[in-house]
Amino acid sequence: MVGITLSPEQIGQAPPEVRRWLEQQVAATLGLYRPAPQPGIPERHLVACGVEEARAILAQIQGMLPVVSVFFELGRDPIATSPEGVRALRLDEMARHVRLQAPQQVIACLNAIDEALQNATGRPDATLTAIDGAGHCLVADATSRSIVAVWQEVVAARNLLPPADTAASSVAPHAPATPGSAAYSLSMPAFTTPA
Repeated sequence: MVGITLSPEQIGQAPPEVRRWLEQQVAATLGLYRPAPQPGIPERHLVACGVEEARAILAQIQGMLPVVSVFFELGRDPIATSPEGVRALRLDEMARHVRLQAPQQVIACLNAIDEALQNATGRPDATLTAIDGAGHCLVADATSRSIVAVWQEVVAARNLLPPADTAASSVAPHAPATPGSAAYSLSMPAFTTPA
């Protein structure tokens, strides 16, 4: 058996996934149970956008790189999905994925995305996302699927797909090409800034 000792500073600097894993390990060792988050129904009514609306939103935000990056984050695999079809994404993970410094910056980008939706639909009350009190971004499942479809269109239109003969050597055959997968993050540098 191997033991590892981590200082509080090291734990504080670890990525959110590592901190959550450590928390789960300690809770399991101590016999504590912490259920997975269950996204509730947001106070504001979320609009489920289709592919056309997702394209219209992207067209309006395409000059704002951080906003575009956050927009495509909405297509990542959620940490939880409610029976009503609402996905929950962690704001801190979204910030890390798009290289923003704080969840508040993600929220500012989400507000810009909501504004683009309102402009595209002509509905001033339309909202694509909601934030709960536990640090989650809530989005309709249909919206996430539409954003993934637009992402795949962008990749195909930019000819970013690997050639068929080298595809097997560059991406594992079992890796799905969805925003929640490793293949997605390999393609993502076109929309993020370097560290």
